[in-house]
Amino acid sequence: MIVLIGLILFSGLISFFSVHVRTDPTVQEGFWQVNGQNVLTASVGEQVEAKIVVKAVEQYVGSIVVKAKKDIPLWLDRDYQLSTIPVDLRGGEEKEIRIAFIPDEPSSGNLRGYFIEIEFQATGNTWAMENTYPPRLRVTL
Repeated sequence: MIVLIGLILFSGLISFFSVHVRTDPTVQEGFWQVNGQNVLTASVGEQVEAKIVVKAVEQYVGSIVVKAKKDIPLWLDRDYQLSTIPVDLRGGEEKEIRIAFIPDEPSSGNLRGYFIEIEFQATGNTWAMENTYPPRLRVTL
């Protein structure tokens, strides 16, 4: 009887401490638009919209931070514009997220361009746009 009670308590503790690992939504696409048109380059001072589509693998409740970042060669990249979006997605559901910004400097020796980074706050995981041009955004004067 004591052994049975011990086994029940032990299995209860195992269940109590078991962790369900959340699965981040997948990024289906990420791209740039100017005046509603998909672009690979933009001009300084022109309003750019980063558009991202995420799809939930399973239910995901939490915030998604979307960042437009400056791609700085041989140095740390810098957040330029960010937006935090609370989401509650069921498995299989998609959500389009947009963030608008105005580039303030052109691609040159000091700045390659801009890219999108996403942080899934419920898990702490991040996704970043591929490190090539394109899909990253070049900016001209």
